[in-house]
Amino acid sequence: ESVAEQLWCRCWRHSVLNPGWMKLISEIFHDHCHGDGTMTPATLRELLKSLSEQNVGLWDATDVDNILESWANKSSIDFDDFLSWVYDGSAMLSPRDVEPLSEPRHLTINFDVNKTIVMRDKTANKSVEVVINEVLAETSWGRVEGDRWIIESTKPSSFRPESEGEELVSYAEFLEKQMPGSDRRKERQKYKGAFTSPGSAGESMAHQHKNLCKQLIYPDGSPVQVVHAFFRLLVELKRSKRSFSLIFRSFGEDLELVASELNNFCEGNHPLFPGFRMDGSDGEPDYRFDITHPERFGNFHIEQEELYLVLGTIEQPGEGRFKDVTDRSLSFYEKHELPVKRIISGTSAVVDFIWELSSQCITAGFRDNFQFWKMKGNTQEGGKFFLFDASKNTKRHEIFFDDNVHFKDLKIVRPYHRMRQRRSWWGLPLLRTHVCRADALTAINDDLYFVAEVQRLEANYATKLAAMQRCSTCLLRLPMQKKSTLSLSTMDTMRSETEKYDAWESLRRDEKVLPATSESDADFLSPVSATQDNLKFI
Repeated sequence: ESVAEQLWCRCWRHSVLNPGWMKLISEIFHDHCHGDGTMTPATLRELLKSLSEQNVGLWDATDVDNILESWANKSSIDFDDFLSWVYDGSAMLSPRDVEPLSEPRHLTINFDVNKTIVMRDKTANKSVEVVINEVLAETSWGRVEGDRWIIESTKPSSFRPESEGEELVSYAEFLEKQMPGSDRRKERQKYKGAFTSPGSAGESMAHQHKNLCKQLIYPDGSPVQVVHAFFRLLVELKRSKRSFSLIFRSFGEDLELVASELNNFCEGNHPLFPGFRMDGSDGEPDYRFDITHPERFGNFHIEQEELYLVLGTIEQPGEGRFKDVTDRSLSFYEKHELPVKRIISGTSAVVDFIWELSSQCITAGFRDNFQFWKMKGNTQEGGKFFLFDASKNTKRHEIFFDDNVHFKDLKIVRPYHRMRQRRSWWGLPLLRTHVCRADALTAINDDLYFVAEVQRLEANYATKLAAMQRCSTCLLRLPMQKKSTLSLSTMDTMRSETEKYDAWESLRRDEKVLPATSESDADFLSPVSATQDNLKFI
C-alpha cells in the first residue's frame, strides 16, 4: 500500500474505533520521514498531493499549495508542526464537498444575569461599591494563618494563581470555611461587601476597587446596571447585520431590571450609545424585552424529570413570596392568582417551543429552577436548560454565558441536544464552541469582552463542523475492500497500546484553578445591605 492508502485506511477508521488514532498517524509519519523525525516540504508536498488524488474529498491541489505556503520559511517540518496545521488551520481549507455558508449563522445567545452582565442589585439595595467588593473578595488570593486570611494578591484574578507550597485561597473561600452553611450566608455577604474598607482583610486592594467602580459609573455619576460590554456586543451584532436572538436566564427575580435597561438602550437613551436604536423604528428587528408578551417571559418548572414552561410569570413555588408553600407541584399555578398565559407541558413540547422562539430576532427571558438544581446537588444535571443542535444543517449557533460555569462539570448549565435527547452531555467540547464561563472582571474592564468571546466560540464551532464534515466525507469514500486491511487481532493490539491516549489533554483545565464559592451564594446577589456597623474584620 502507498503512504496515502495506509494513512486513510488506518487513521481515519481508527479515529472512530480507537481513541489512540493519533498515535497511528504518528507511526506513519515517522515511518516515512528522515531519521531526525522531520519531513522536507518537498516530501510533504508529494504526500499531500497523493492524498488529494485519492479523491477523498478533503482538499485539492490548490489547498496543498496553501498548506505549504505557511511553511515556506522552513527547511523541515516536524510532526508537531503538522498537527498544529490539522487542528488550527484545517478550517481554512475548502473541501470539495463542503459548501461555504451563504450567510452567517443565526445566533441564539443565552445570558445569565447576576455577575455576568449585571454588577449591581437595585432590589437588594446594593451599591456598586458593595458588588465590586464582593467580586474582589472572590478574586483576591492569600494564605491562611490560624484564623486569619493574609492577602498575597497585588491584582485580582478570576483563576487561582500558582504558588509554591501551600495553595492560595480567595477571601470568599476563607469565609466559607470560617462561616459555613446557608444559615450564615448573610454574615459572609457582609464581610465580602466590605472587603476593601479600611481595616479589612482586603484593604490593600482599595485602588483596584476604585478603578473598577469607575467603570460602573456613568458620566453623570449615576450607577451602571448592565455592563457596557453587553451593549457593545449588541452594537457590533447590528452593525454587522447579524441575525440573532437574546434570551436572559436567571435563578432570581431580576429579569424586569434587565428589561428596563435593555429597552432604554434600544430606544436610543443609553448614555454611552445615544441615538443608537434597536426598537424596530428603522425597519430592522425590535429587540426590546416586553415582559407582558405572552410567549417571551416565564419560568421553567420540573416535575418527575419532565420539563414544563410556565409563560406569563416568574413566580415559583418555594421561592420569593411563595417560599413557604407546601404544594410545589404544577397545580401551584392553579391555586394562586398569577398572570399565567399558558403552560407548555412536557420536555418535547418545550424543546419545540424554545427552538422555534429562538429562531426569531427577538428578546426573551426565563427564570430557571433553583430548587431543581439544588436537588441535583448543584450539578450540571439540574442546571439551566440549554438547547443546542451542533449541526451545519441548522445554520444556527447556540451560546450560553454564565459566571458559574465550571470545567469538568458545567455545573450550572444543562446542555440538551435537540436531536439527541439524552440527559447528560460532556461539557469540555462545549466550552470551546457553545458555553462560556463569563469573567466579571474582564466584562467590567473590557468593553469588547463579549464580542471577543462570541468570535472565539464561532471560530471554534466552524472548525468543529469542518472537521466533522471531513471525517464523514473520508469515511464514506474509503473503498470497501480496504476496510479489511487490518485484522481484528492487529486492531486489538493497537487499542491496548494506546488505550491511555487522551486527545483532549492539552485542552483540559484543572478545576482547582476556580474559586470554590458557596452553592448558596451562586447566581444570587444577597438581599443584605453591607454595613460596617458592629462588623469585626477577619
